[in-house]
Amino acid sequence: MITNHKFFRYKLPNLSKFCQMKLNCWLFRFLPFWVSRWYLAILGRLYYFINQPERRLIRRTITHIWGPKLKAPELKVMVSRAFQGIFDHYHEKLVVAYSRLPGLKRFLRSRIRAVGEEILQEALAVGKGVLLVTGHFGAVELLPGFLGVQGYQVSMICRFKTGHLRNSLLSRAAAANVNLIDAEGENTLLAAIRALKQGQILITECDEFDEWRVSQHREIRFLGSPLAYDRTLDILCKRSGSPVVTGFMKRNGSQKYSLDFTAITNGRETGNSAIGERCLKVLEEAIQAAPEQWYQWKKFGTMIKIAEKETAYDHQESGYLAPQFGF
Repeated sequence: MITNHKFFRYKLPNLSKFCQMKLNCWLFRFLPFWVSRWYLAILGRLYYFINQPERRLIRRTITHIWGPKLKAPELKVMVSRAFQGIFDHYHEKLVVAYSRLPGLKRFLRSRIRAVGEEILQEALAVGKGVLLVTGHFGAVELLPGFLGVQGYQVSMICRFKTGHLRNSLLSRAAAANVNLIDAEGENTLLAAIRALKQGQILITECDEFDEWRVSQHREIRFLGSPLAYDRTLDILCKRSGSPVVTGFMKRNGSQKYSLDFTAITNGRETGNSAIGERCLKVLEEAIQAAPEQWYQWKKFGTMIKIAEKETAYDHQESGYLAPQFGF
């Protein structure tokens, strides 16, 4: 196995830390968008060439879900595009964290189109803040900054992979009207409710599987797999009384994006329940339409124990993601 080779005597960091090497952070201050995207894709392919177990887990998870529906060539293309979507995510993360701030603000204002923004504005008019639920989908890294430069008061709970990233994002977020809540530094539930009480938009992700507060008595299905139900959004909604809206930032190509809003609750109902399930349904529809834009395949595969399953549709073991340097 490549990761056990004698030249790799240190533990391979996760992809996020691998991409955030100091040289890369410095380069992203100067490189044009298309050059930095190409460069990050090369780094990502190198990482998965080294980290074969993680590469196989992602491929097998995608194959488990989509194999029954697709022919072998179509499945191969989907797997390749899913990895490119992962690379695009980390590229966008570094652009937000390290590119020059004036240029980043111009990018956010000019490249993103909001669809159904009146849904968000109507929810804010209730006066209880808005619980804006998104996921590990598309260009989610651009979401807080886009809302911030549009003049919205935004808070988001974050878990930073590196101290350098934390310091960079905290200072930049303040300049873009965004309050980042460090999940390692305070009681996140209290901080989230406080932000909502102040009338802010609180951004959270419904597919952060390893942070779920699961119910032992309820089960849902997501992408065809049974999962224990996560109560986190139900708890937040009940304690804050805030309306719930989903927002997913889709990549449309040519450095253009669309942010699609969907109303889940209006904040006036009593006995709100199954908020998490309803949000996951919207996310699932987005994934069905553009599976290559979701990048939680690794965590989802771990959660459903994909390594213990027989993947009947593993059409082609070799060549699924042979390193391709360039597009």
